[in-house]
Amino acid sequence: MNALSNRSFSLYFFSNTVSLFGLWIQKIGVGWLTWEITESTFWTSFVTLALMAPAGVLGPFFAVFAENWNMRVASVILKILMFLIGILIWFLQYLDQHTLFTLAFLSVLQGLLSACYHPVRLVFVSIVVPKNLLSSAVGLNSASFNGSRVVGPAFAGGLIAFFNLEVTFLIAALTYVPLIPVLIYMPLRTRIKKEVLQGNFFHRFLEGGKFAVRTPIILKGLFVVFVSAFFVRGMLEIQPTIAGEILKQGSFGLSLITTTAGIGALLASIWIGFRNSNKSKIETKLVSMLMLGLIISCIIGFISEVYTMAIFFTVVGFTTTAVGIGTQTIIQLEVEEVYRARVLTWWSSISFGSLTVGGIILGFVGEFTPLSNGLIIMPIIGYFIFKLILYFKFKNNLFN
Repeated sequence: MNALSNRSFSLYFFSNTVSLFGLWIQKIGVGWLTWEITESTFWTSFVTLALMAPAGVLGPFFAVFAENWNMRVASVILKILMFLIGILIWFLQYLDQHTLFTLAFLSVLQGLLSACYHPVRLVFVSIVVPKNLLSSAVGLNSASFNGSRVVGPAFAGGLIAFFNLEVTFLIAALTYVPLIPVLIYMPLRTRIKKEVLQGNFFHRFLEGGKFAVRTPIILKGLFVVFVSAFFVRGMLEIQPTIAGEILKQGSFGLSLITTTAGIGALLASIWIGFRNSNKSKIETKLVSMLMLGLIISCIIGFISEVYTMAIFFTVVGFTTTAVGIGTQTIIQLEVEEVYRARVLTWWSSISFGSLTVGGIILGFVGEFTPLSNGLIIMPIIGYFIFKLILYFKFKNNLFN
Protein backbone atom coordinates (compact mmCIF):
# COMPACT_ATOMS: atom_id res chain seq x y z
CA MET A 1 0.00 0.00 0.00
CA ASN A 2 1.32 3.49 -0.86
CA ALA A 3 0.19 6.95 0.18
CA LEU A 4 -1.91 7.48 -2.96
CA SER A 5 -4.40 5.02 -1.49
CA ASN A 6 -5.22 7.76 1.00
CA ARG A 7 -7.86 9.98 -0.69
CA SER A 8 -6.80 13.19 1.07
CA PHE A 9 -3.17 12.72 0.14
CA SER A 10 -3.97 11.82 -3.48
CA LEU A 11 -5.98 15.05 -3.90
CA TYR A 12 -3.18 17.04 -2.30
CA PHE A 13 -0.51 15.25 -4.34
CA PHE A 14 -2.04 15.94 -7.76
CA SER A 15 -3.11 19.54 -7.09
CA ASN A 16 0.24 20.36 -5.48
CA THR A 17 2.05 18.87 -8.48
CA VAL A 18 0.11 21.19 -10.80
CA SER A 19 1.06 24.22 -8.67
CA LEU A 20 4.71 23.16 -8.74
CA PHE A 21 4.53 23.00 -12.53
CA GLY A 22 3.46 26.62 -12.39
CA LEU A 23 6.44 27.62 -10.24
CA TRP A 24 8.90 26.09 -12.72
CA ILE A 25 7.03 27.54 -15.73
CA GLN A 26 7.16 30.95 -14.07
CA LYS A 27 10.88 30.56 -13.32
CA ILE A 28 11.74 29.73 -16.94
CA GLY A 29 9.47 32.48 -18.30
CA VAL A 30 10.87 35.17 -15.99
CA GLY A 31 14.43 34.08 -16.77
CA TRP A 32 13.76 34.19 -20.51
CA LEU A 33 12.18 37.66 -20.29
CA THR A 34 15.07 38.95 -18.16
CA TRP A 35 17.50 37.74 -20.82
CA GLU A 36 15.46 39.45 -23.55
CA ILE A 37 15.47 42.74 -21.61
CA THR A 38 19.08 42.77 -20.38
CA GLU A 39 21.08 40.16 -22.35
CA SER A 40 23.05 39.84 -19.12
CA THR A 41 23.96 36.45 -17.70
CA PHE A 42 24.41 38.00 -14.24
CA TRP A 43 20.96 39.57 -14.06
CA THR A 44 19.32 36.55 -15.65
CA SER A 45 20.93 34.32 -13.02
CA PHE A 46 20.03 36.73 -10.21
CA VAL A 47 16.35 36.96 -11.13
CA THR A 48 15.88 33.21 -11.62
CA LEU A 49 17.87 32.42 -8.45
CA ALA A 50 15.68 34.84 -6.49
CA LEU A 51 12.74 32.46 -6.93
CA MET A 52 14.54 29.53 -5.25
CA ALA A 53 17.38 30.81 -3.04
CA PRO A 54 15.33 32.24 -0.11
CA ALA A 55 14.03 28.76 0.76
CA GLY A 56 17.58 27.65 1.54
CA VAL A 57 18.81 30.86 3.18
CA LEU A 58 15.75 31.89 5.20
CA GLY A 59 14.11 28.51 5.66
CA PRO A 60 15.27 27.88 9.26
CA PHE A 61 13.96 31.27 10.39
CA PHE A 62 10.56 30.77 8.78
CA ALA A 63 10.42 27.24 10.19
CA VAL A 64 10.57 28.60 13.74
CA PHE A 65 7.50 30.71 13.10
CA ALA A 66 5.82 27.96 11.06
CA GLU A 67 5.60 25.64 14.06
CA ASN A 68 3.03 27.92 15.67
CA TRP A 69 1.06 28.42 12.48
CA ASN A 70 -2.17 26.72 11.62
CA MET A 71 -0.87 24.67 8.69
CA ARG A 72 -4.13 24.82 6.75
CA VAL A 73 -4.52 28.59 7.11
CA ALA A 74 -0.85 29.27 6.36
CA SER A 75 -0.91 27.09 3.23
CA VAL A 76 -4.05 28.74 1.87
CA ILE A 77 -2.84 32.30 2.50
CA LEU A 78 0.60 31.65 0.98
CA LYS A 79 -0.82 29.99 -2.12
CA ILE A 80 -3.32 32.82 -2.66
CA LEU A 81 -0.49 35.38 -2.40
CA MET A 82 1.66 33.37 -4.84
CA PHE A 83 -1.30 33.26 -7.24
CA LEU A 84 -1.75 37.05 -6.98
CA ILE A 85 1.93 37.70 -7.70
CA GLY A 86 1.68 35.34 -10.67
CA ILE A 87 -1.30 37.33 -11.97
CA LEU A 88 0.64 40.58 -11.50
CA ILE A 89 3.57 39.17 -13.50
CA TRP A 90 1.13 38.23 -16.27
CA PHE A 91 -0.68 41.61 -16.16
CA LEU A 92 2.54 43.62 -16.49
CA GLN A 93 3.52 41.46 -19.45
CA TYR A 94 0.05 42.01 -20.95
CA LEU A 95 0.66 45.77 -20.65
CA ASP A 96 4.25 45.35 -21.91
CA GLN A 97 5.48 47.21 -18.83
CA HIS A 98 8.03 44.79 -17.39
CA THR A 99 11.46 46.16 -16.50
CA LEU A 100 14.47 44.60 -14.82
CA PHE A 101 13.26 46.13 -11.54
CA THR A 102 9.74 44.67 -11.74
CA LEU A 103 11.08 41.22 -12.63
CA ALA A 104 13.68 41.26 -9.84
CA PHE A 105 11.26 42.68 -7.25
CA LEU A 106 8.43 40.26 -8.02
CA SER A 107 10.85 37.32 -8.17
CA VAL A 108 12.21 38.19 -4.71
CA LEU A 109 8.64 38.45 -3.35
CA GLN A 110 7.68 35.11 -4.88
CA GLY A 111 10.89 33.61 -3.55
CA LEU A 112 10.14 34.85 -0.02
CA LEU A 113 6.64 33.35 -0.18
CA SER A 114 8.13 30.08 -1.41
CA ALA A 115 10.58 30.19 1.52
CA CYS A 116 7.65 30.62 3.90
CA TYR A 117 5.76 27.77 2.25
CA HIS A 118 8.75 25.42 2.18
CA PRO A 119 8.69 24.33 5.87
CA VAL A 120 4.90 24.12 5.67
CA ARG A 121 5.11 21.85 2.62
CA LEU A 122 7.69 19.58 4.27
CA VAL A 123 5.62 19.12 7.42
CA PHE A 124 2.22 19.06 5.73
CA VAL A 125 2.41 15.43 4.58
CA SER A 126 2.87 14.29 8.17
CA ILE A 127 -0.57 15.64 9.10
CA VAL A 128 -2.28 14.29 5.98
CA VAL A 129 -1.37 10.58 6.15
CA PRO A 130 -1.01 8.09 9.04
CA LYS A 131 2.52 7.19 10.14
CA ASN A 132 2.58 3.84 8.32
CA LEU A 133 2.23 5.69 4.99
CA LEU A 134 4.67 8.47 5.81
CA SER A 135 7.71 7.06 4.00
CA SER A 136 5.65 6.63 0.84
CA ALA A 137 4.12 10.11 1.21
CA VAL A 138 7.53 11.77 1.60
CA GLY A 139 8.83 9.96 -1.50
CA LEU A 140 5.78 10.88 -3.55
CA ASN A 141 5.97 14.47 -2.30
CA SER A 142 9.53 14.61 -3.60
CA ALA A 143 8.43 12.90 -6.82
CA SER A 144 5.94 15.72 -7.25
CA PHE A 145 8.73 18.30 -6.96
CA ASN A 146 11.16 16.45 -9.21
CA GLY A 147 8.46 15.58 -11.74
CA SER A 148 7.60 19.25 -12.02
CA ARG A 149 11.32 19.99 -12.43
CA VAL A 150 11.37 17.73 -15.50
CA VAL A 151 8.03 18.60 -17.08
CA GLY A 152 7.72 22.26 -16.02
CA PRO A 153 10.74 23.70 -17.89
CA ALA A 154 9.97 21.62 -21.00
CA PHE A 155 6.33 22.78 -20.95
CA ALA A 156 7.47 26.39 -20.43
CA GLY A 157 9.75 26.14 -23.45
CA GLY A 158 6.88 24.89 -25.59
CA LEU A 159 4.58 27.68 -24.41
CA ILE A 160 7.20 30.34 -25.15
CA ALA A 161 8.02 28.84 -28.56
CA PHE A 162 4.46 28.21 -29.80
CA PHE A 163 2.59 31.02 -28.02
CA ASN A 164 4.24 33.86 -26.11
CA LEU A 165 5.29 34.98 -22.64
CA GLU A 166 1.86 36.44 -21.94
CA VAL A 167 0.20 33.02 -22.29
CA THR A 168 3.07 31.40 -20.38
CA PHE A 169 2.68 33.68 -17.36
CA LEU A 170 -1.12 33.34 -17.33
CA ILE A 171 -0.97 29.53 -17.31
CA ALA A 172 1.74 29.63 -14.62
CA ALA A 173 -0.49 31.77 -12.38
CA LEU A 174 -3.60 29.63 -12.92
CA THR A 175 -1.80 26.45 -11.85
CA TYR A 176 -1.95 27.68 -8.23
CA VAL A 177 -5.78 27.67 -8.26
CA PRO A 178 -6.63 23.90 -7.98
CA LEU A 179 -4.60 23.48 -4.78
CA ILE A 180 -6.41 26.21 -2.83
CA PRO A 181 -9.82 24.47 -2.38
CA VAL A 182 -8.05 21.18 -1.61
CA LEU A 183 -6.12 22.87 1.20
CA ILE A 184 -9.31 24.45 2.53
CA TYR A 185 -11.51 21.35 2.67
CA MET A 186 -9.21 18.30 3.05
CA PRO A 187 -9.27 16.57 6.49
CA LEU A 188 -6.04 16.79 8.50
CA ARG A 189 -4.70 14.84 11.46
CA THR A 190 -4.51 16.67 14.80
CA ARG A 191 -1.18 18.38 15.45
CA ILE A 192 0.61 18.70 18.77
CA LYS A 193 -0.89 21.17 21.24
CA LYS A 194 0.28 24.70 20.65
CA GLU A 195 1.44 25.38 24.19
CA VAL A 196 4.33 22.94 23.72
CA LEU A 197 5.66 25.24 21.02
CA GLN A 198 6.23 28.28 23.23
CA GLY A 199 9.57 30.06 23.63
CA ASN A 200 11.36 33.05 22.17
CA PHE A 201 12.51 33.06 18.57
CA PHE A 202 16.24 32.50 19.05
CA HIS A 203 15.73 29.81 21.67
CA ARG A 204 13.44 27.84 19.37
CA PHE A 205 15.68 28.52 16.36
CA LEU A 206 18.75 27.14 18.14
CA GLU A 207 16.81 24.23 19.63
CA GLY A 208 16.21 22.85 16.12
CA GLY A 209 19.96 22.69 15.49
CA LYS A 210 20.69 21.36 18.98
CA PHE A 211 18.13 18.60 18.55
CA ALA A 212 19.78 17.51 15.30
CA VAL A 213 23.26 17.53 16.86
CA ARG A 214 22.28 15.50 19.92
CA THR A 215 20.27 12.95 17.92
CA PRO A 216 22.91 10.66 16.32
CA ILE A 217 20.80 9.30 13.48
CA ILE A 218 19.74 12.82 12.44
CA LEU A 219 23.28 14.21 12.69
CA LYS A 220 24.61 11.36 10.59
CA GLY A 221 21.88 11.82 8.00
CA LEU A 222 22.61 15.55 7.72
CA PHE A 223 26.30 14.75 7.25
CA VAL A 224 25.48 12.42 4.35
CA VAL A 225 23.28 15.15 2.81
CA PHE A 226 26.12 17.68 3.13
CA VAL A 227 28.66 15.45 1.34
CA SER A 228 26.18 14.53 -1.40
CA ALA A 229 25.04 18.11 -2.01
CA PHE A 230 28.46 19.78 -1.79
CA PHE A 231 30.61 17.29 -3.69
CA VAL A 232 28.08 15.73 -6.08
CA ARG A 233 24.95 17.77 -6.57
CA GLY A 234 26.87 21.05 -6.91
CA MET A 235 27.67 20.13 -10.51
CA LEU A 236 23.98 20.25 -11.32
CA GLU A 237 24.10 23.99 -10.59
CA ILE A 238 26.70 24.66 -13.30
CA GLN A 239 25.18 22.57 -16.09
CA PRO A 240 25.15 25.53 -18.55
CA THR A 241 28.94 25.82 -18.14
CA ILE A 242 29.37 22.06 -18.52
CA ALA A 243 27.28 22.09 -21.71
CA GLY A 244 29.27 24.96 -23.20
CA GLU A 245 32.83 24.33 -22.05
CA ILE A 246 33.07 20.55 -21.87
CA LEU A 247 30.40 19.33 -24.29
CA LYS A 248 30.72 22.28 -26.72
CA GLN A 249 26.94 22.26 -26.97
CA GLY A 250 24.29 24.96 -27.04
CA SER A 251 20.71 24.80 -25.85
CA PHE A 252 20.25 21.20 -27.05
CA GLY A 253 23.06 19.84 -24.89
CA LEU A 254 21.94 21.87 -21.90
CA SER A 255 18.32 20.75 -22.21
CA LEU A 256 19.42 17.11 -22.59
CA ILE A 257 21.59 16.95 -19.46
CA THR A 258 19.18 18.98 -17.32
CA THR A 259 16.24 16.81 -18.39
CA THR A 260 18.07 13.52 -17.80
CA ALA A 261 19.21 14.68 -14.34
CA GLY A 262 15.59 15.50 -13.58
CA ILE A 263 14.47 12.11 -14.87
CA GLY A 264 16.97 10.42 -12.55
CA ALA A 265 15.62 12.45 -9.63
CA LEU A 266 12.06 11.55 -10.57
CA LEU A 267 12.89 7.83 -10.81
CA ALA A 268 14.49 7.92 -7.35
CA SER A 269 11.42 9.64 -5.92
CA ILE A 270 9.09 7.06 -7.45
CA TRP A 271 11.34 4.18 -6.38
CA ILE A 272 11.25 5.25 -2.73
CA GLY A 273 7.67 6.51 -2.86
CA PHE A 274 6.19 3.22 -3.98
CA ARG A 275 8.37 0.96 -1.81
CA ASN A 276 7.18 2.39 1.53
CA SER A 277 10.50 1.31 3.12
CA ASN A 278 10.99 1.28 6.87
CA LYS A 279 13.73 3.18 8.67
CA SER A 280 16.30 0.38 8.70
CA LYS A 281 15.99 -0.20 4.96
CA ILE A 282 16.33 3.52 4.26
CA GLU A 283 19.48 3.76 6.37
CA THR A 284 21.24 1.03 4.39
CA LYS A 285 20.52 2.83 1.10
CA LEU A 286 22.01 6.20 2.06
CA VAL A 287 25.71 5.37 2.11
CA SER A 288 25.55 3.17 -1.01
CA MET A 289 23.77 5.96 -2.92
CA LEU A 290 26.32 8.51 -1.70
CA MET A 291 29.29 6.37 -2.76
CA LEU A 292 27.75 5.66 -6.17
CA GLY A 293 27.15 9.38 -6.65
CA LEU A 294 30.78 10.25 -5.81
CA ILE A 295 32.09 7.63 -8.25
CA ILE A 296 29.81 8.68 -11.11
CA SER A 297 30.59 12.38 -10.52
CA CYS A 298 34.31 11.68 -10.84
CA ILE A 299 33.79 9.73 -14.08
CA ILE A 300 31.79 12.63 -15.57
CA GLY A 301 34.99 14.69 -15.51
CA PHE A 302 36.45 12.36 -18.16
CA ILE A 303 33.42 12.55 -20.51
CA SER A 304 33.04 14.99 -23.40
CA GLU A 305 30.27 13.30 -25.45
CA VAL A 306 26.80 14.66 -24.82
CA TYR A 307 24.73 11.44 -24.88
CA THR A 308 27.15 9.58 -22.60
CA MET A 309 27.16 12.57 -20.26
CA ALA A 310 23.35 12.55 -20.23
CA ILE A 311 23.30 8.91 -19.08
CA PHE A 312 25.68 9.65 -16.21
CA PHE A 313 23.71 12.74 -15.21
CA THR A 314 20.67 10.49 -14.87
CA VAL A 315 22.56 8.49 -12.24
CA VAL A 316 23.70 11.67 -10.46
CA GLY A 317 20.10 12.88 -10.31
CA PHE A 318 19.01 9.48 -8.97
CA THR A 319 21.64 9.18 -6.23
CA THR A 320 21.41 12.74 -4.90
CA THR A 321 17.62 12.56 -4.75
CA ALA A 322 17.68 9.14 -3.06
CA VAL A 323 19.99 10.56 -0.37
CA GLY A 324 17.81 13.62 0.06
CA ILE A 325 14.52 11.71 0.32
CA GLY A 326 16.05 9.04 2.56
CA THR A 327 17.32 11.52 5.13
CA GLN A 328 14.11 13.56 4.94
CA THR A 329 12.06 10.43 5.63
CA ILE A 330 14.22 9.49 8.62
CA ILE A 331 13.65 12.99 10.05
CA GLN A 332 9.90 12.66 9.52
CA LEU A 333 9.90 9.32 11.32
CA GLU A 334 12.34 10.10 14.15
CA VAL A 335 11.77 13.74 15.10
CA GLU A 336 9.04 14.80 17.50
CA GLU A 337 6.52 17.12 15.87
CA VAL A 338 7.55 19.99 18.13
CA TYR A 339 10.96 20.00 16.39
CA ARG A 340 10.03 18.60 12.97
CA ALA A 341 9.66 21.82 10.95
CA ARG A 342 12.90 23.24 12.36
CA VAL A 343 14.94 20.08 11.76
CA LEU A 344 13.49 19.56 8.27
CA THR A 345 14.36 23.11 7.35
CA TRP A 346 17.89 22.73 8.70
CA TRP A 347 18.06 19.72 6.39
CA SER A 348 16.81 21.89 3.53
CA SER A 349 19.28 24.69 4.27
CA ILE A 350 22.22 22.29 4.46
CA SER A 351 21.14 20.76 1.16
CA PHE A 352 20.50 24.04 -0.70
CA GLY A 353 23.46 25.83 0.87
CA SER A 354 25.93 23.03 0.21
CA LEU A 355 24.99 22.54 -3.43
CA THR A 356 25.13 26.31 -4.01
CA VAL A 357 28.58 26.69 -2.46
CA GLY A 358 29.78 23.53 -4.19
CA GLY A 359 28.62 24.87 -7.55
CA ILE A 360 30.30 28.25 -6.92
CA ILE A 361 33.60 26.56 -6.03
CA LEU A 362 33.42 24.42 -9.17
CA GLY A 363 32.77 27.53 -11.26
CA PHE A 364 35.65 29.36 -9.54
CA VAL A 365 38.02 26.46 -10.20
CA GLY A 366 36.91 26.51 -13.84
CA GLU A 367 38.23 30.08 -14.17
CA PHE A 368 41.82 28.89 -13.63
CA THR A 369 41.85 25.32 -14.91
CA PRO A 370 39.72 23.19 -17.26
CA LEU A 371 36.36 22.56 -15.60
CA SER A 372 36.76 18.82 -16.11
CA ASN A 373 39.63 18.88 -13.58
CA GLY A 374 37.30 20.30 -10.96
CA LEU A 375 34.67 17.67 -11.73
CA ILE A 376 37.28 14.96 -11.13
CA ILE A 377 38.88 16.44 -8.02
CA MET A 378 35.75 17.49 -6.09
CA PRO A 379 34.24 14.01 -5.58
CA ILE A 380 37.67 12.59 -4.69
CA ILE A 381 38.00 15.21 -1.95
CA GLY A 382 34.43 14.44 -0.89
CA TYR A 383 35.24 10.74 -0.61
CA PHE A 384 38.24 11.31 1.67
CA ILE A 385 36.38 13.81 3.85
CA PHE A 386 33.54 11.32 4.16
CA LYS A 387 35.89 8.50 5.16
CA LEU A 388 37.79 10.67 7.67
CA ILE A 389 34.65 11.93 9.41
CA LEU A 390 33.17 8.46 9.26
CA TYR A 391 36.22 7.04 11.04
CA PHE A 392 36.90 9.71 13.65
CA LYS A 393 33.38 10.95 14.44
CA PHE A 394 31.15 7.95 13.78
CA LYS A 395 33.67 5.17 14.54
CA ASN A 396 33.44 3.83 11.00
CA ASN A 397 29.80 2.89 11.55
CA LEU A 398 27.50 5.53 10.11
CA PHE A 399 24.20 3.94 11.06
CA ASN A 400 24.00 1.69 14.07
